[in-house]
Amino acid sequence: MFAKKLKAIVVVHNDSVHWVTRGRSDEGTARLPLEALVEDPEAAGRIPSAARGNHQSLWIVPDHWFGMESYPFQSDKSSLIVPFLERKLGAAHPECKAVRQFFNYRRAAAAGGGHELLAYFLQDEKAYRLYDALGQAHLAPRYITTPAFLWVDRLSRLLPDFGQEGTLLIHMGAGECQLYFYFKGNHLFSRNVILSDGPDRMEALTFEINQSLYMFSQKTKSELSRVYLMAAAADGPEVFTQALGREVVDLAPLLAGQATIELDEVPLLKGLLPEADAFIRPPLFSVTQRQVQRELAWEPVQHAGIAVGAALLLPLIGLNLLLGHMLGSEDADRDRLRRQTVSRTITLAEYQSALEQVLQARQRPECAETVRRVLASLPAGMRVRELSMALEESPAVTLKAALPAQDADRLKATLMQLVSGLKARFDLPADFSLSNIEIGVDPQGDLDATPQYLISLRLELI
Repeated sequence: MFAKKLKAIVVVHNDSVHWVTRGRSDEGTARLPLEALVEDPEAAGRIPSAARGNHQSLWIVPDHWFGMESYPFQSDKSSLIVPFLERKLGAAHPECKAVRQFFNYRRAAAAGGGHELLAYFLQDEKAYRLYDALGQAHLAPRYITTPAFLWVDRLSRLLPDFGQEGTLLIHMGAGECQLYFYFKGNHLFSRNVILSDGPDRMEALTFEINQSLYMFSQKTKSELSRVYLMAAAADGPEVFTQALGREVVDLAPLLAGQATIELDEVPLLKGLLPEADAFIRPPLFSVTQRQVQRELAWEPVQHAGIAVGAALLLPLIGLNLLLGHMLGSEDADRDRLRRQTVSRTITLAEYQSALEQVLQARQRPECAETVRRVLASLPAGMRVRELSMALEESPAVTLKAALPAQDADRLKATLMQLVSGLKARFDLPADFSLSNIEIGVDPQGDLDATPQYLISLRLELI
């Protein structure tokens, strides 16, 4: 499903739609009014040719275009989740039948114990109008996401404790400020604050932040742990620390050294999407329309089915030619050939069996992609000793790795970073934690050097 590269990043901001393509030449960028695209069928013709390709774009839409509902869910069967959420969301939003086709979910621990599903879904009427308009022009997207969802990916890579606590990211733009609230690695809610000019600007913004902090505590029944800031030099962390009466950490140094896609008209893109893999690696959390999702999942199966069919068709063609050549022989030979023809019908069964094997194999995790995600989750300094993957019956990955650590606190911090990285890249149970990792002293370590530990864990691939 991730084999094809994206052709374009499409950003919806302030009632405008921006296209950015690989290379970002003048021919590869465009800005069109949202209403023009929705109302005028000819407007899609002004989209850059480099951005064209059905289901080969990523949409970044405003956070308020998405809604969120939480539902208790105690079953361990993943196959029940999608039908369950389709029924729940359909009942909760009877006025919008399309919501059943545009949603995704994350698992989380419920506040009162047990587990729940956090369902994120398109709720804005403009989103559906834009999707339909571009769909008619064969420009429907493969993935739909928001800045809040993309920051989950970025923050989980940068902050070892992101999945264990409440976090606020304050992202200052030229005339607006975006507040992103997260709880235990999941997006909780966002607020967009229009900034006023004048001496009361910081006081007004502080009031809005404090109101949002109260809403956060009401929703989570807990207090915020960390506050991070992305802002211009004039609005540094010291200003916010003094205004809020709590430590505010500058996020910019943690993001330094990695270029990101930026547009002057969309300041909230700053620091969000790395240029190096923006067109290659899809976001870790997004929404794909259900029919498109099925089409993308079936593409490899269709290609494999064609290959299997072609391989089995060649012997049949050869057999047909042989029969035609021998039809002029005597009756006895004809009877013998007739029996051979009947016996060759087994190839149809062979074809069906081969196709079923391909379908079964398609349900298994892709080895290369799974290994890439595991390696991308490893903290700096951790060295792999053994990495194995089982595909039959219950697919799973087994990892053994060595890491040096001066003391128990540093060991714990490194392992928490590993857990956060794995949770960000795999659909793991909410209770996956340090207790799932076995820790021992590395027998190959140098006794006179920094203590070295050997860890091992097993990931069940659902």
